[in-house]
Amino acid sequence: MERESFELFQQPAEHPPQRSSLDALPAEQPASSPNGAVDEHDAQASTQKCAEDEGSNARILREVAQITAQSFQSSQEAMRVALEVMGHFLASQTLFIARFDESGSEKTHMDSEESSDAHVLKIIETRNTGTPSPVVGSEDPLENTYCQTVFRTRQPLIVDDVTQHPFYQQLATTKNYHIGSYIGVPLIYSDGRPYGTLCSQDPHSRPLTEQPEKLELMQIVARFLISYIEREELITQVRAAEQVQAELARKEQQARAEADRRVSELEAVFESIGDGLLVSDLQGRFQMNAAARHLLRMEPSHENVQGLSEAQHEDALILDEVGQPLVLDRWPIIRVLRGEHLIGEKVVTVQRVNTLGEKRYLNVSGMPMYDQQGQINGGVCVFRDVTEHYVLERRTQDTLNALLTLAESLAWVPDNAPGFFSAAPSHQTSSLQLACQRLTQLISTLLQCQDVGIISLDSSTATWHLQSICNSAQAPEAPWWQETMQLMQGISPDDSDMDRLRTNEVVMHPLQVQGEEDTSLLVEVPMFVGNDLLGLLALIYRQHDAALTPAEYTLAQAVAKLTGLVYERERLLQEQAEARAHTLALQETNRRFNDFLSIASHELKGPLAAMKVNLQMAQRALRKQEQDASFNAVQKLQRYLGSTEHQIHVQDRLTSDLLDVSRIRAGKLELQKQSCDVVQIVHEIIENQQQIADDRVIHLELPAEKMEICGDADRIGQVVSNYMTNALKYSAFEKPVAVSVVPDGAEVRVTVSDQGPGLTSEEQKHVWERFYRAKDVQVLSGHGIGLGLGLHICKTIVEQHDGRVGLYSTPGQGSHFWFTLPLSTDRVSC
Repeated sequence: MERESFELFQQPAEHPPQRSSLDALPAEQPASSPNGAVDEHDAQASTQKCAEDEGSNARILREVAQITAQSFQSSQEAMRVALEVMGHFLASQTLFIARFDESGSEKTHMDSEESSDAHVLKIIETRNTGTPSPVVGSEDPLENTYCQTVFRTRQPLIVDDVTQHPFYQQLATTKNYHIGSYIGVPLIYSDGRPYGTLCSQDPHSRPLTEQPEKLELMQIVARFLISYIEREELITQVRAAEQVQAELARKEQQARAEADRRVSELEAVFESIGDGLLVSDLQGRFQMNAAARHLLRMEPSHENVQGLSEAQHEDALILDEVGQPLVLDRWPIIRVLRGEHLIGEKVVTVQRVNTLGEKRYLNVSGMPMYDQQGQINGGVCVFRDVTEHYVLERRTQDTLNALLTLAESLAWVPDNAPGFFSAAPSHQTSSLQLACQRLTQLISTLLQCQDVGIISLDSSTATWHLQSICNSAQAPEAPWWQETMQLMQGISPDDSDMDRLRTNEVVMHPLQVQGEEDTSLLVEVPMFVGNDLLGLLALIYRQHDAALTPAEYTLAQAVAKLTGLVYERERLLQEQAEARAHTLALQETNRRFNDFLSIASHELKGPLAAMKVNLQMAQRALRKQEQDASFNAVQKLQRYLGSTEHQIHVQDRLTSDLLDVSRIRAGKLELQKQSCDVVQIVHEIIENQQQIADDRVIHLELPAEKMEICGDADRIGQVVSNYMTNALKYSAFEKPVAVSVVPDGAEVRVTVSDQGPGLTSEEQKHVWERFYRAKDVQVLSGHGIGLGLGLHICKTIVEQHDGRVGLYSTPGQGSHFWFTLPLSTDRVSC
């Protein structure tokens, strides 16, 4: 390290020279005697002391100058030497250098605006005399030390007597280090950031403010140390930067070498790829590999858009899939440069004539290339010769088209296919017959036969039925079909032809049609599903010597097999649909029945539990009366017995509903019909309901005249009571219920209206069914959730009176349940 000069610490030239307290301390004036004469002995002593102080100050300056002139291995060594030199002259117990650190980190660069609460004071170097503390490396929160003041003010701190400063006296370090007096000088970087402090402390108070030379000495040493520390840190940073730069240069060199190697590899790979590759920039400059140059037959002058445009104009280089010249705007590379992605279904097929004059088909895929900003900066296209595959695909497609036509004809059958082979022939054309006609027409075209028919076998009667023929203009009464059907009806179950058909053999018969010279040939191809013979395909040929080729023979058998599979598929689909319908119906029945059992158990158990409680309470009341003669149990017994009677009534109603449903299912619901007045029945039921629910509002509208019917008054009252119970149960407590009886022609109509939640149209369809309960309708007043039987019983009772039931309901606005009964015209006959 370069030697430091003491001149670093001289005052700037623009400031007037100031006399240092180390250069010449002010001499003490001799004391005057009372008469004004100077004591010669005291004057000599004062002169001697001044001389000694000047000698001591000069010695201090020399040693400090020597320190600044020395070269140290590190700032730590400079700190240790500086503390040792200052220790000779400051006569303090402890000298130390401390650094400001962020709490819990190793950072040394402090922000001048940060609070001292977020920092710690770390001891870097110490000189202790007669005390072990502080120790190098120890840390204390900055807010617990004297140095917090230096940190905040960036100014020296002098404390002559700690006992005179309560703030410092209460600090933890005062007690821990026995501090009586203190001097602290900040170590400040050149940019104003605080590094730490240079501190002197002693267990005794000292007149430090009267000894400015000590503070000046510490400031000089502090400036020296911070310059040494700053230079050392700068050199460290420079060396680190040089190392980083060297490492970056080395990595850059390695990266360039690796890039060159990869470029060479990519160029080799680019040229060796079997597919043609064409890469272009936005200016239309191309680069192609050997395969692309061979496939496209590009000249050097063509390796840009301008050259391609001129060549395409003179002689079409590239043709589209159907052989027409491809306009330049539709060239794959031009489309890619516009941002199109030619992949998947967008791959382009083009034609190119090679040097031998052969037409070659090329598949072209491509993608644009993007820069780091996501902008297109080029594109790449891949050319693959697919001529052999393309030709094979076209030939296969032509073959598949014929097979697909056959498959479509086989698959185009209606849902009633199972009845196809069992039903008798019908002259009415159905969708299935149309499908069979298409099938027979296709077979006729493929097998080059005169006519084709589908004949089904009814296994239960061993009879054959002609289902469809190819020539729809020819009636089934055509001569060859009449001859064919006579032949088929003559085949018995034990006939040899039947045995051959059952073994999936093709049977041939000559047909001699009256009035025609040529003999036709009937070819019978059996149709099977599994081991079951369903029928046969009847092929009619004109010439007797006509014979099927092996391919036609195989095709005929395949068509017959597929026809049988279509039948089996439709049969299974129908069975599946029926089974599914049965399963869903069974599941719905089970669900409703399970719900009914659960609700019935709950509803039946509720009254029993209430009666049990009432009996227990009655027994307690009786026992209490036995023990206490003054206790009157009659009133309580009446209340318990009244509640028990109500629960018995509820259970009786539930039991009656169950019995009624049982009678209805058995067809034994008996009615005791007689002449009765509907108005009176409704009035009595409403009075009973009003007594039970005396706090509900019920509006009753009755006609003045009687409405007589021939019926069972109890059963009609049961219907009205059920309607009312539902209206009160499923409407809010404060909502009224309206009941009306009005004549309706030859009938009387009873309507019960509520303002409950209402029912949806779907719920209205099922509300009269047995065990049905609307899912989202909750009980709003009263208790009990019902068994889902009441409305079903009501509907049965009304219908047995030749009446009708119904409802009008709007979700959220309430429901209007009604029923009508025919008015009686002859009381005697009733």
